[in-house]
Amino acid sequence: MTATISRDDNPPTLPPAGTLFGLPELAEAVATATRLEEKHRALIDRLEAAIQKQVQDAADSARRAGFDKLDAENAGRKMGVKARNDVRKLSDDDRWAILRQLDALASGLSASEALWTSPVVALARAGIGSDKRTNHMAQLSGAGPAELKTAAVLAVATEDRVLGAAVAALLDRMPHKGRAVSPGELAERLIGDDVRQARAAIASVKQAQQRALNADREFASGRRNATARISQALAERDIAKNAREPVEGV
Repeated sequence: MTATISRDDNPPTLPPAGTLFGLPELAEAVATATRLEEKHRALIDRLEAAIQKQVQDAADSARRAGFDKLDAENAGRKMGVKARNDVRKLSDDDRWAILRQLDALASGLSASEALWTSPVVALARAGIGSDKRTNHMAQLSGAGPAELKTAAVLAVATEDRVLGAAVAALLDRMPHKGRAVSPGELAERLIGDDVRQARAAIASVKQAQQRALNADREFASGRRNATARISQALAERDIAKNAREPVEGV
């Protein structure tokens, strides 16, 4: 019996299963995405050059046959349409092999993206399941605001993310008015830079995939897509801006 989802069912709140990428793995993913995008761009450039050669050859042949400039240009354009269609079909497998690799790389970051959403989310997993975090939680379980603040200051001073994660977890259980330290500020101090790097890396992989897809669509149609280019430029501007600013979220 096949299960079905009704309109009343809640949407999924967890990302698909996947590998959690740390900063080294994300840097490698960016390098791979860059290499694949460059490979796709080089392929498109070669294909465009082959098409333009056929266009030029057709126009030159028409001129040698005695056709005037306008007719020769028309002959070149007609050949361009045919050549693009032929080259597109012949290169589909090669182009899409690269695009599928980029898509798989970008899609595989969904679990990592969910766990690098904000400094609070990233800090929450520091030392999770470890004896050190368990001990910190036990030692601080009855602590008041002053003791938790001292522990938070110590965590920042010693760059102890496991202690910071324990403090943040306990602060999260307290009413907002009773917190001597903001969990968001604590997380930002301890892991904010890493989160910005991770989010920028994930965005870079996704943008590389989108740029390659846009370039492929332009190649297939033979026309520039101004809307896609503007959207891409705006997205890349936002990525650069967000890389310099604190990440919001609790």
